[in-house]
Amino acid sequence: MKKAVPADRVGGCAPVIRSPDCVVISFLTSNDWVPAARRAGNPLAEYLESMETLDAIRSRRDVRTYTAEPIARERLEQILEAGRRSPSSRNWQPWDFVIVTDRDELRELAKVWQGAGHIARSAATIVLVTSVPPDEDTRATAQYDLGQATMNMMLAATDLGIGSGHSAVADQKLARRILGLPDDKLCAYMIALGYPADRPLTPLRHPNRRDFDAVVHWGKW
Repeated sequence: MKKAVPADRVGGCAPVIRSPDCVVISFLTSNDWVPAARRAGNPLAEYLESMETLDAIRSRRDVRTYTAEPIARERLEQILEAGRRSPSSRNWQPWDFVIVTDRDELRELAKVWQGAGHIARSAATIVLVTSVPPDEDTRATAQYDLGQATMNMMLAATDLGIGSGHSAVADQKLARRILGLPDDKLCAYMIALGYPADRPLTPLRHPNRRDFDAVVHWGKW
């Protein structure tokens, strides 16, 4: 699992770690070097193990501009595995994932929603597919579970230094034609993936969110 390190710990925005010996380690996995770092008495070793998930949460943001660098299949499989392991109601798992990397297909997929232009520019896009719901209750449950899978994959991507940007889907007929989906399936959401073209994924110091005390209520309203 890759590690995004707070910029203020390294004096800048670059996703690097400076060891006590001034060795720069760029986006190494904690599993690769934490044991060795612990043996060497590196104070960052414990931080890497204990804060990794929260750092991914703090670092995730919508990324809609990407470099031309492709994403290795191994990395894509890690992200997809995070989706596969997502929780769902009664372990229903109402999803299938279609991964698209062909540039022409990505350009076509960008047409299924008015706000999906970034899909065409992505290195890869994950399409979340589900069954056509028979009623409103089933639809609502599926949406909740698909939302959990979406967030799991976006956080996994962030942890690997890969940007993500979600998209809705309006033109189901076009989506089915592009992806070869049967009539009893629909395209629920899409997640565009790519390495950020603007700046690395590091924890946001001042996220555009409501204040903590305005959101959190202890015990009662």
